[in-house]
Amino acid sequence: MPESIRDSAVLADFRAVLSAQERKQCDRFHFPEDSHRYLVSHAMLRQVLSGYTDLAPADWRFSRSKHGRPEIANSEVPGIRFNLTHTHGLAACIVTQGNECGIDAEKLDSRHHMTGIAQRMFSAEEYHQLEQLNGAELTEAFFSRWVLREAFVKAKGIGISYPTRKLHFDIQDDNKIRVRFDPDLDEGDSYWQFRLLRPTEEHITAIALRSDRPADFRIVKHAFKR
Repeated sequence: MPESIRDSAVLADFRAVLSAQERKQCDRFHFPEDSHRYLVSHAMLRQVLSGYTDLAPADWRFSRSKHGRPEIANSEVPGIRFNLTHTHGLAACIVTQGNECGIDAEKLDSRHHMTGIAQRMFSAEEYHQLEQLNGAELTEAFFSRWVLREAFVKAKGIGISYPTRKLHFDIQDDNKIRVRFDPDLDEGDSYWQFRLLRPTEEHITAIALRSDRPADFRIVKHAFKR
C-alpha cells in the first residue's frame, strides 16, 4: 500500500531513483496524496524491473508511444514490456517478455453510478446482467468488468476511446475469463488472456496479455519490498 510508506529516508531514496522528468511530474500534483502515490508506484516499478536485469533502478529510461503509453527506452533490454497502475491503497505493475500487457486496479466502491456507466461502456448483454443485481453482487460484477476493460485498452495502448461496448467478458471465475468481440472489430479473442486478482479485500485487479499465437502463460506474483 503506497499510503503505508511514510519513512522520510525511504521516500528520499525513492525520489532519488526517479528521472528529472518524473520528479517534475511528481511535484505537479495538486493533492499531496496523489504525489505520494506517484512517487511510490514509480519507484516500485523501477525496482521491479531491476529484478529482471542488471540495470540499477535509477538507470531505467522511458519513452511514450504515439498514443502515450509508457515504454522502456533502454536499448540494452529489448523486448521487456510493462504496465503500471495505482489507486487509493494499492500500486501494482505487470512485466512481460515481448507480450502486450495491461493492468488495472480499483478500490471496490459502491458510491459510483454503476449501472449508468455500464450502459455507456459495457455490452448490452453485460448491462442487462448488471440490471438484475444489487448490493455487493452489483459492485463485484461492475468492477470486474471495468478493470478487465481498462487492462485491455492499456495493453492495446490506445486508451478508453476504444469502443468498449463491442466487447463482452464471460467470467467463469477469476482464472477462467473469455472475451468476445463484435464481428466488426479486427481482434482475435484466442490471442488474449485475462486474469482477475484480489490483492486485498478492498481491491480488484485485472491483467490482460496478448500473444502472437494462442498459448498458455504463467503468472508469477511478487510482493514489493521497501
